[in-house]
Amino acid sequence: MTSRELALTMLLQIAEEKKFCHRVLAEQLGKYPDLDRRERAFAVRLCEGVVERMLTLDFLIARCSSVRPEKQKPVVRNILRMGFYQLRYMDVPASAVCNEAVKLVKKRGLAGLAGFVNGVLRTAVRRPESLSDITKEMPAGERLSVLYSVPLWLTERFLEWYGGDSTESMFRAFLEVPPLTARINLSRCGADECRQRLEAEGLTVSGGACVPGALRLSGIDTLGRVGAFREGLLQIQDESSMLPVLCAGLKSGDYVIDCCAAPGGKALQAADLLVCGCPEAQEESGLVSARDISEYKLSRIRENLSRCGFRNVELLLWDACSIRQEDVGKADVVLADLPCSGLGIISRKPDIKYHASPEGLSELIKLQRQMLRTAAEYVKPGGVLIYSTCTVNPAENRENAEWIERELGLRAQSLLPFLPEKLRSEEALVPEAERGRLQLLPQTGGTDGFFVSRFVRPLEK
Repeated sequence: MTSRELALTMLLQIAEEKKFCHRVLAEQLGKYPDLDRRERAFAVRLCEGVVERMLTLDFLIARCSSVRPEKQKPVVRNILRMGFYQLRYMDVPASAVCNEAVKLVKKRGLAGLAGFVNGVLRTAVRRPESLSDITKEMPAGERLSVLYSVPLWLTERFLEWYGGDSTESMFRAFLEVPPLTARINLSRCGADECRQRLEAEGLTVSGGACVPGALRLSGIDTLGRVGAFREGLLQIQDESSMLPVLCAGLKSGDYVIDCCAAPGGKALQAADLLVCGCPEAQEESGLVSARDISEYKLSRIRENLSRCGFRNVELLLWDACSIRQEDVGKADVVLADLPCSGLGIISRKPDIKYHASPEGLSELIKLQRQMLRTAAEYVKPGGVLIYSTCTVNPAENRENAEWIERELGLRAQSLLPFLPEKLRSEEALVPEAERGRLQLLPQTGGTDGFFVSRFVRPLEK
């Protein structure tokens, strides 16, 4: 199995069978554990790159081919996508791109189309057109859709939400390689000690963008080979994803319900903070009830929990839409980081933009409100609800926050006392943070696109 064959196999599942990119990569790479590291890296880069730029690639293919991409056989279409990606975005000689593409077509039993594939790629080599020049006369939505490979309907939504300049900045950020960020389990290891250990293992370590104690890591081949990770001293987690737990203002002894907890980053962060808040305790303080809807999702939490070793976390198979009566009015903190459109993490999961649909966005909001109505039942008087998402869709974020305050008997509460100093000093964020909500955009905060809001249930009179 060559790197290009592997990339093609994965692309056919992702682009044609509509399977999720991260799952296909994990499944297929797991079948070839002995594949050379460079071959593996090439296959991943090629597959993820094609997914990220798919609409752009199809636009370019259509300019060089007598047959439009949607009319081509799936194998041919994806071999051409791979070829155009290598020509445009990778340092691969044109002769190698064309020759390897022809070999792939023949290996897939389509020798009769080898000449067609070679001809289209050779045309692309002869016509290295500038995308900016080709698209400059297009309407704004079409231009951004082609340049940044975002479906036209979704591009137009972004333009409605954020305007032209901000949308283009956001789309540009989606094409950047996101940082690998870790959160230190401070009840297990001091920040300086953890950093020294990571550097001793050959990793490059730098500070985070806004959260004190967050670390950005590079130089990692396989995460499982990092001793500090294996020993549970740190958890891979974007800084934006750390904010909901920070904004909860946890106290020693709190009962915390994490409604949709997989893969467990926030639940483990809460467990760590509860221990740190009670240093004199011999056992872990408080309790985090980490819940999710399937055994598969619980298994992901269980894996991280086992590695980190916290004893103040319980796992519960539970549908966040269903009320657990024994918890009504009992929780000090409810974390509702709910299923969302994921439009803030396109840089990490580029296929999100192809799976999204107008109907899907509407259905998500209904689901979120059903889950929020249930989650609010658990909040005791004086307790806190944290609602967060990894999207930038105002309907899922600001409008849901307004709905919570209007419909659920909870009161929005300022985030400013809980935010890191870096975010408190951002003047543009302060007004909304004072109203209990924060929208981070990927082009401005050095983090994923993320939303967090804080609500309290008033004390009974």
